[in-house]
Amino acid sequence: MRSTIYFLFISLLFLSACISEDINSSAESTKSGSYATMLTISNYLYVVNKTQITTFDISIPNSPVELNKQEVGFDIESLYHHAGLLLIGSANNMYIYKIGTNGIPARESATEYNQAFGTEVCTSDPIVVKEKLAYVTLSSFTEVCRGFARINQLRVFDIQDFKAPKLLTTIDMTSPKGLGIGKTHLFVCDKVDGLVMFNLDNPSKPIKVKTISGFEGFDLIVNGNLLVVVAKDKLLQYDISDEINIKYLSKIDL
Repeated sequence: MRSTIYFLFISLLFLSACISEDINSSAESTKSGSYATMLTISNYLYVVNKTQITTFDISIPNSPVELNKQEVGFDIESLYHHAGLLLIGSANNMYIYKIGTNGIPARESATEYNQAFGTEVCTSDPIVVKEKLAYVTLSSFTEVCRGFARINQLRVFDIQDFKAPKLLTTIDMTSPKGLGIGKTHLFVCDKVDGLVMFNLDNPSKPIKVKTISGFEGFDLIVNGNLLVVVAKDKLLQYDISDEINIKYLSKIDL
């Protein structure tokens, strides 16, 4: 029963968080977990698998129509929406697509993560966006990555020119996972460190200000003054109305 309640709660939270009224709205990003692989935006549903993105027309909810399917790359892991752009994370690249007036996305750029290393890397890379900056976590803390160059970092990209993103900042971390943006802080889950908070007074250069440990953080959603953290064996809720002094509210054991 407990696992059923958890599944329903997470499903409702994630599905309701993945709705955006306007494809081209610049007011805010679609609220979703940073590991989302499915987003509902206006009358369209976007779904990624390991290699493709598929667009559905859901203007008639009980009769979805597939409009388009296109190859993206390999090891696709995440999908994020911001102001008419779809940012797709893979093991080696950040892809940016612009949603057309017909709802179908077109590729604008593909940014490789391993350019500075000159060797093949193995990472997991969710993405979130604030205005013209994309925040990406790269994590190689996995058995799958044996034999590859390892990266465990938070990176900040300038995507004002989304055809040619620029790397601005790199911050070493232990094993970063999902992330989300509050009013003045960036929240990052970490498999080892739990939850790590960064001050965004200078958005292009986040400053680490706090770590809440004691659990393996995987992903999170920021929804107004509520922060929901998905950990390995529990679901944690925090009041972040005062982001400098966030308050623990409750947990659900999984």
